[in-house]
Amino acid sequence: MSSSSLSRAWRSRKMLWFLVVLLGVGTEAVTPGIKMKITLKGLDYGKQIGMEFLKFALLQLPIPDFRGSYSVPLVGQVEYAVTGFQVKTIDLGESLVAFAPSSRIKLSMGPAEAQVDGHWSVKVSLIHDSGTFKLSVGDMMLAVLVEVGWDGAGRLVVSPAGCSCLIGHLGITFHGGASWLYNIFTGALEHPLRQEFGNKLCKEIQNAVEALERKLQAIPESSHISSVADLDYSLVAPPLITEQNIELDLKGEFYSRLGHKEAPVPPAPFSLWEQNDCMLLLAFSDFVANSAAFVYYGAGALSWNLTDSTVPKKFPIHINTKIFKGLAPELLKRFPDTPMALQLFARRPPRLQTQPGTLQLLLPGAVQAYVLPNGTSAVPVFLLHVDAEASAQVFISGKNIGASLKLTNVSLTLAHSDVGPFLVDRMETLLYVALKSAILPRINRKLKEGFPLPTLPKTTLQDTAINIQEGFLVIATNVQYGA
Repeated sequence: MSSSSLSRAWRSRKMLWFLVVLLGVGTEAVTPGIKMKITLKGLDYGKQIGMEFLKFALLQLPIPDFRGSYSVPLVGQVEYAVTGFQVKTIDLGESLVAFAPSSRIKLSMGPAEAQVDGHWSVKVSLIHDSGTFKLSVGDMMLAVLVEVGWDGAGRLVVSPAGCSCLIGHLGITFHGGASWLYNIFTGALEHPLRQEFGNKLCKEIQNAVEALERKLQAIPESSHISSVADLDYSLVAPPLITEQNIELDLKGEFYSRLGHKEAPVPPAPFSLWEQNDCMLLLAFSDFVANSAAFVYYGAGALSWNLTDSTVPKKFPIHINTKIFKGLAPELLKRFPDTPMALQLFARRPPRLQTQPGTLQLLLPGAVQAYVLPNGTSAVPVFLLHVDAEASAQVFISGKNIGASLKLTNVSLTLAHSDVGPFLVDRMETLLYVALKSAILPRINRKLKEGFPLPTLPKTTLQDTAINIQEGFLVIATNVQYGA
């Protein structure tokens, strides 16, 4: 092979590898931070709610008027009209719902029954007659398929995938007028009425599915949490449907409202177990909380200033140089009985670690101390590095998930001093009291407000239970609609 041929082959091979890498990057799966699993129990409850809506819609079902004519031997041309259809009662019978292959949900109903009232009129030559009728529909079997997917851009999509309606019995009872007249066209009505009623029923179900789709499209892909952050709930993969459940993978990442920046550590994969005694499983990996910490840290929101005027009145210590007597002798000597300010801030984003049954928060922080001489600006005097640990309790309030922190450990190191030697060990107790009495209550007030869970409008959560595993926590719950 010539050198030019070898060169072309090498360039082709490099181009092939470039395309492979490019395609691989473009199709890389995104690991979710939140998983949602709807069980058969949840699907069955959704069916019950849906059947009530469907029954209400069918009672308003518009059935068009029927008008026609045909020739009858010895009678002549017969013109008839059946108008003013009104569904009076409907019983959908037994209904079953199940997850079906190929990302579908299957609903079957029957045997269903319905009673429909209306008006009839007939014209034969110069004879006019009219009255009312009752239409009874029985042994009606209905099967519906609903496709469940996603639009590739983060939204759940549902669409009608099929509907069949078989009517076993259809009977008409006429009232008023001469029986010999309406007996003439009774047979002519049965087939078109049977077909029209079945078509209208399937059309109404299609409308209901499309209405659900519009509601899903109206649900925002992210939730506004604060002036600092939004939480992204968008889908990162198509729904996974099995015979037992449907599982949704959600992004579950906090983003700054000032700019979209990915968290430095991606979520770790995790799996949910089968659990059929609840309607819904919601799982949150450590990544969700840690992405929030990354955003709030980047926004400078993890910083607090302590002065005498900002600490609780019941706080036993005044924040001035007197409290450092015996800790930093040079400080009190240079600034006797002088007000101080302590700036507490995060050195790095806090980090949540979950282990079976426990939640632990690691808080790498710092304390910059200033003195506030009368008539002068703040003077920095020392900098401490603070490494704190806190345990967390998680709770559900309404449709929000909240937390409460309890300080478990504090350790200090002196990073810098402008006032000579510093007895750090004695300072740990003082700082522990300050954190517990002044800082932690502020954090807990914010955490108590909680963050919204990804749920549908007009629903509440009931019988919730929280299960903490390594790397994630799971909320098992039932759902109540309209409460």
